[in-house]
Amino acid sequence: MVEETQCKKFSEIAKGIFFLVSSVSVIIVLLMFIFVWQPIWVKGFNDFHTISYAISKLDQTAKPASDVAPLMLTEISKMNKTINNMDSTMLRVNTSMEQMTMVLQNQMGRMNYEVDRMGDKMSPMGMMPFNW
Repeated sequence: MVEETQCKKFSEIAKGIFFLVSSVSVIIVLLMFIFVWQPIWVKGFNDFHTISYAISKLDQTAKPASDVAPLMLTEISKMNKTINNMDSTMLRVNTSMEQMTMVLQNQMGRMNYEVDRMGDKMSPMGMMPFNW
């Protein structure tokens, strides 16, 4: 009987300590909720309002951009065609330059020969009259 009363007292003490610890834990959690988490949540809701307002402004801003997108695609297509035309023009210019280079290479020897012949026919510079 003595043991039963001691076991009963021990179990009541253990229950009391458990309820005390759990009550203190609940109070700590509630205090954290009130003093720590609630200001964070309030700040978050203010930020949410700001973000929501920014998204609505962005929708108003993005609307004209989406209207302009087809026009931009048309302009880009025109630019692409112009670049293709420029490419063919540059190809023609390159071909012309190559032809000119080839003609000059063929004619350079003849031009040198003609200049040498002219030099042979002219008198030397030191023998020119009125050489001061």
